[in-house]
Amino acid sequence: MVSVAWPAVLVLALLGCSAATCRWSRIDVVQKEERARVENRSGGLLQTTGTGRLEPVDAPGVVREFWIESRGGEWYRVTPEQFRSAAVGAPIEICR
Repeated sequence: MVSVAWPAVLVLALLGCSAATCRWSRIDVVQKEERARVENRSGGLLQTTGTGRLEPVDAPGVVREFWIESRGGEWYRVTPEQFRSAAVGAPIEICR
């Protein structure tokens, strides 16, 4: 009985979260900004040290983020596709 209830709870939880995560809004683009930062991109890879211990692999990589500022001064993180298609002074649909 527990194995039957678990998937149902998981499905309901995922559906509830997905409905509350995105609200489409139209904003006027005032400014576009691409930001980059260095982050560990090991992906959970492990390596064995000389003493036989397992340690995470250090694999630094550049992570790019794309941001758009609205007329109200709020910044919104957008996808690379949205960033490329956005034009300063024009409206864009974003998920908030």
